[in-house]
Amino acid sequence: MSVLRKACRQCTVSKRKCIVQLPKCSRCTQKGLVCTYDLEPINAPTGKLEVAPQLSFNPSNCDTPGYCVFKTLRLRPDDVDPAICRPGHEDAFELVRLGFQTVPGMLKAEKPAVFVHPKLKMRHYSYDHVAIFREMGNEAVNERNFKNLLHLNIKTVPMEEALTAVQALLIYFANFLFAPNEGEQLDTVQYLNTLFAWAQALFPSAQNEMPRDQSPWQEWLFAESVRRTILMSYAITMATSSFKYGYCANWLFVESLPFDSRAGLWMAESPQAWIAAARVRMGEEVGEQLQSYHEYSESRMGMKDDFHGDIFLKLLVNSHNGVN
Repeated sequence: MSVLRKACRQCTVSKRKCIVQLPKCSRCTQKGLVCTYDLEPINAPTGKLEVAPQLSFNPSNCDTPGYCVFKTLRLRPDDVDPAICRPGHEDAFELVRLGFQTVPGMLKAEKPAVFVHPKLKMRHYSYDHVAIFREMGNEAVNERNFKNLLHLNIKTVPMEEALTAVQALLIYFANFLFAPNEGEQLDTVQYLNTLFAWAQALFPSAQNEMPRDQSPWQEWLFAESVRRTILMSYAITMATSSFKYGYCANWLFVESLPFDSRAGLWMAESPQAWIAAARVRMGEEVGEQLQSYHEYSESRMGMKDDFHGDIFLKLLVNSHNGVN
């Protein structure tokens, strides 16, 4: 797994506290400074990686054995047991259903889902792997489509296509892995390794291959889709490890992952609504205001629900803090 530096170069020189996040730490973002990490940063340059980060699914590679990201979740269906990190307990699956299995239905209804937005436009040369869910909803979730997707060489496609491929893989994987009364046993480790490899291919290119010839709204939608997709890729891994082994792998790494936490922006279905949600006058003024998962969840401690219907934000906060 990639190692994050505890402080960027600017904060180190200034001897200031550094909250590590992408694309810049909080201090550099506020001051408009160039933010660089001398040790292996997660926004390393794209291209052919000589040494790829070791993200293989391995139950021994965990940050906090015995601790689960979902353990403090209190807002849950009545039939979900609080001891959801007990190995072999299917309640961990129920939490993943809330974040993944709702996506096809939301897309068919043309509504923003947890990590896929129906208004994100693909350029003409990029194939959209989630388009089938917009057309067919849950009917598109079948073994044939799943196996066809797995033939894709993620490293040879444009970044826009790679994004939708990872999103589609998450949908298929979650639905098959957590399907009740599953007939054929899914090779969990094999598909988790595939998910890691695909997320790994998407991760370092997120900074250098973002499409810059789009409207401000489309640029923001694409960047936020990448961030949410990467975070949810790790979320499904943690849920799986909690079910199998009783703890969640990569917890500390996930806490450092950034996203735009301004409630309402993701739920906007037009550029006008997006601008209004950001409380600015023009799209160019919206920009990005990123927080790490840990920083955002801590800032929401004890506060009431004002997520504007954004299931992603609600899941993150409830998973981290619980609900009083």
